[in-house]
Amino acid sequence: MHDKYLRIFEGEESMDFHYIWLRHNCPCFQGCRHTTTKERIIDPSEISPEIQPSSVSYVPERNVVSITWKGTKHHTELDLNWLKSHCYSKNRHNVKGAKPPPSDLSKILIDYSQISSHPEYLQQCADRISTYGLVVVRNRSLDTEEIITDFLPKGEEVIHTHFGRIEDLKTNNTTNKNTDQLGYTNASIQLHTDQPFLPEPPGFQLLHCIQKADSGGENFMLDASAASAYLRETDNSAFQLLKKVEIDFNRKQKDFSSSVKFPILKVDENNELMQVRYSYFTMDPAKAPFNEMLQWYRCYSRFADIVR
Repeated sequence: MHDKYLRIFEGEESMDFHYIWLRHNCPCFQGCRHTTTKERIIDPSEISPEIQPSSVSYVPERNVVSITWKGTKHHTELDLNWLKSHCYSKNRHNVKGAKPPPSDLSKILIDYSQISSHPEYLQQCADRISTYGLVVVRNRSLDTEEIITDFLPKGEEVIHTHFGRIEDLKTNNTTNKNTDQLGYTNASIQLHTDQPFLPEPPGFQLLHCIQKADSGGENFMLDASAASAYLRETDNSAFQLLKKVEIDFNRKQKDFSSSVKFPILKVDENNELMQVRYSYFTMDPAKAPFNEMLQWYRCYSRFADIVR
């Protein structure tokens, strides 16, 4: 069972059905079909879009999928052959983006002390970045410049920002410029993309932990491309609106200011994702059309649910 739909496997084939669709098509005579005419007597607007099953099972002797709905005593049984004939989504388990972003840290974690050679380490880093968009390395070095050399392409330089060449994120920072912003406080910060207020935000960043916090200091990471692909696959209308409505991303500090207008999800001419700008603390008020504003908030919240 998934959060919004049921996936049924038969061999290597799969079928996906939204829970609201399954509940709407319940064939029972206890409030769903008329006992005489067998016509449907339940309107789909009477069913919550957030409906969830409490249990799902397959009954082989009757070849039916049996569902009990959470929060009610209602029970639905749907013939498997009927589901096959009315299936509207087959084999999505093979579609890129049909799965939520991975949450298994072991897939992106590398322990430098356990790798036999430096070239092997670099290759493992490249493989994980290519697959997941990020890599976590432990026991490499306390020398930041040494780690930069690991990842910086030959002949390239670190790009300076309004903070400087290297940003020293700590509350008592005295080495960087423009430290009057949230990252230099001890406030917790939710997942976000950095510097969306720049015309071209950094495409690649290194975060180097020199000293862990005495308390707190937990870090969270996410493959934003995977999250966007999952949104597109599971709620395409939300994806379409978030790529349509442009948002003013703004940073105004004592000695620095920058503002740009971009959608949260930017796609190229082939409708492929190019960029994600997701930063709740640098967003100016949204300016979606009046008849789209509530929908925009719904779409944003849906994407935020996936991100979190």
